[in-house]
Amino acid sequence: MTKRNFWLQGILLTAFSLFFRITNIGYRAWLSGKIGPEGMGLYQLIFSVFMLTVTLSTSGISLAVTRMVTAAIAAGRRETVRSVVTKCFLFCLTLSCTISFLLLTFSDFAAGVILGRMDAAPSLRILALGLPFMSLCTCMKGYFLAVDEALSTSVSDAMEQILTIFAAVLLFHVFAPQSIEAACFAAMLASTFGETVSFTTGWLLYRRSLRKNTPKQKEKGRGVLHGMFHIAVPCTLSSAARSLLATAENLLIPRELGRSGLDASAAMAAYGLLQGMAMPMLFFPSSFLSSFAFLLIPRMAKAFELGQRDHVARITEKALHAALLFGIFCAGVFFTFGGDWGRAFYQNTEAGGYLKILAPLVPLLYLDVVVDSLLKGLDEQLNSMKYNFSDSFLRVILILLCMRFYGMRAYIAILFFSSIFNAALSVRRLLQVSQVHIRTVRSVLLPGVFSGFAAALTRGILTPCTFSGIPRILLQTALCGAFYLAMLALSAALQNRREDTKIRLPSV
Repeated sequence: MTKRNFWLQGILLTAFSLFFRITNIGYRAWLSGKIGPEGMGLYQLIFSVFMLTVTLSTSGISLAVTRMVTAAIAAGRRETVRSVVTKCFLFCLTLSCTISFLLLTFSDFAAGVILGRMDAAPSLRILALGLPFMSLCTCMKGYFLAVDEALSTSVSDAMEQILTIFAAVLLFHVFAPQSIEAACFAAMLASTFGETVSFTTGWLLYRRSLRKNTPKQKEKGRGVLHGMFHIAVPCTLSSAARSLLATAENLLIPRELGRSGLDASAAMAAYGLLQGMAMPMLFFPSSFLSSFAFLLIPRMAKAFELGQRDHVARITEKALHAALLFGIFCAGVFFTFGGDWGRAFYQNTEAGGYLKILAPLVPLLYLDVVVDSLLKGLDEQLNSMKYNFSDSFLRVILILLCMRFYGMRAYIAILFFSSIFNAALSVRRLLQVSQVHIRTVRSVLLPGVFSGFAAALTRGILTPCTFSGIPRILLQTALCGAFYLAMLALSAALQNRREDTKIRLPSV
């Protein structure tokens, strides 16, 4: 992939990602208005159980397909690509259908014993039907990334998002579900419909791509099962363990909040405010990073396979610097204007309050998005999985030990601890493998000062303004970003001038 194509695809993927995040937050805001914080809590719990089966069906598949197809293309063996992807399809279909059958069979058990809501069983059953489609879409996603057509994935995802929301609105309008469980079922039915549409769109794009990127003559791809077991299976097992812990964490939070003194409804509402409302807003700006981080995987994999250590180090250093600059800016925006974000999206000040409290974590969370992609490109996915598993395990233990005594304050403290712990391990490993160093003053201290000053200056200027809602947060972010970029540019110009002065000094 040329540098021009990389930036063009990155920009277009970012536009799609922003569309997904904006529509997702808008959809959640609309849904929360229909079912309230307690309903959002149940919605999140159902999805947390379902995500365990999704992890078992999809984790590591995309990376394995990307690595194997990239290797075939780099070796000049394009005639084997069809065979490689077909074998991956069969692997995915077998695995996902098995897991889908198990979820259908044990949905009553999962709803009654795990969730404590027997009425949630129909939601789990309807979600189970979409598992094979999700798994095959993941396989195609890995292929599209390997052949530099990542936009095809975004097109199918966009169709899924639009039709999921349309179907949900239609179901609520026609059937007007009266209970929380019925409302969740309608939302899950719309989600499964969206997955079906996504697969259909992706399959049509995949068939067209094969005609363009592979020759008519075919050869049998070798080593596919070995590749799947080397990359996908370890990732799946590790991700499954982590997903199991994440599911346990999501189930424990409302229970432990209840033990801290809240009644069941209040505990579910508090959980829904944090996980169903605040966290999606917190990760919303990461769209700008995730698209480029996604495209870095094949670039890093190719440079690593060819032994281009200098190129690996250069990409790593630039990616980490960009992630820190962006994360620190977003932290300043959330900390200063979090209340406005909560009111704009959810008409809820508590969600905005959580956003302000968690703002210092943003640089670490966004950095982890980039570090995870870089480690995957360097064949370090197992180490990344180990760090994530350790992080999840510690969180579950700390939730059991602390939340019943200190409630939501304990969980927020646990989030801070786990984010720092995970980032420290992941970044340390990446720096070791890539042999680069983070320039603390240039990438952390100065951006932190600039972000705080830009946010304070923006607040002072906009205080007299009386308008609110999304126009206000857009203006706040744009003005704050302009000040921040100006200060970064001035700092870079001064640094370049100092370096030029040193070069021109006559030697003694």
